[in-house]
Amino acid sequence: MKNLLKKSIVGAAIALAYSSGAFADATLSNGSITAVINNGGSFGVDPAYPLGAPGLSYLGVEFVNIDTPSSWWTLRGPSTSLTSQYNSIPLGGSTTFGGGVASTTLAFGGLTFVQSTVLTAANQISFLVSFTNTGSKALTGLKYGVGIDPDQGGSGNNTTLNKILGQGTGSSVSAADTLYGTGMTVTLANTSTAFPTGIAAYINPGDCCSAVNPATALGAAQSVGFSTLADDSISLAYDIGTIGLGQTVSLGYNYTFSQTNPIPEPETYAMLLAGLGLMGVVARRRKQQSSAV
Repeated sequence: MKNLLKKSIVGAAIALAYSSGAFADATLSNGSITAVINNGGSFGVDPAYPLGAPGLSYLGVEFVNIDTPSSWWTLRGPSTSLTSQYNSIPLGGSTTFGGGVASTTLAFGGLTFVQSTVLTAANQISFLVSFTNTGSKALTGLKYGVGIDPDQGGSGNNTTLNKILGQGTGSSVSAADTLYGTGMTVTLANTSTAFPTGIAAYINPGDCCSAVNPATALGAAQSVGFSTLADDSISLAYDIGTIGLGQTVSLGYNYTFSQTNPIPEPETYAMLLAGLGLMGVVARRRKQQSSAV
């Protein structure tokens, strides 16, 4: 952990790494974040890969690939229901890597889905998603959702403090480990500055692992400050509305990580004890000097 913390210093150069193989479709890493983007565009690795292996990790702490892993995006409409959840790869999607960007592409029913994933800071991973109508008629009533089940406390320690930080174009929701000592927080936030209709941040009470129907999230009207202390998922929902012939609609969001009150390492405890001992010596000397006077 000590070396990982050193690597997280703000201003450190971001070095991207890419790997491919049976278990990982594209792996982005900058020394602080490791994120596996599968061919469906969600965080994940093959089900045979050990739990705890990186799906989405920060400073060596895994957030997604713990116990019942869950990461998803879902597109819903009157005649559309498509979900990529963790290891589910719909419609033969594929993820490629180039120029520091993991690009996922799917095509279905006259609609092309393109997702670009990039590490934008030592503690941030960003997504840009576009939908292009390549069909013969307008596509109406489309809604999109994305989210994860945050389990940074580790196996069996799945409770997080989840909180709505903003709604509308400022939609943002966080999940913090306040019980198990990692001090890790992840914040999922919208980055779209202009969007056709509505955006909502959402906590799914009582459900860690099901992909959230974006219509449910958009209609929930969870106010800023709404929170739960539970094993709940966090997500964003977008009301795309209508995509006309040949039209492209884009949206963006990111995951930002932070750490507060981490568990001190043994070396830190030793330094603290040494400091307390030194303070005691100084206090005793001052007391002796005062008595002598």
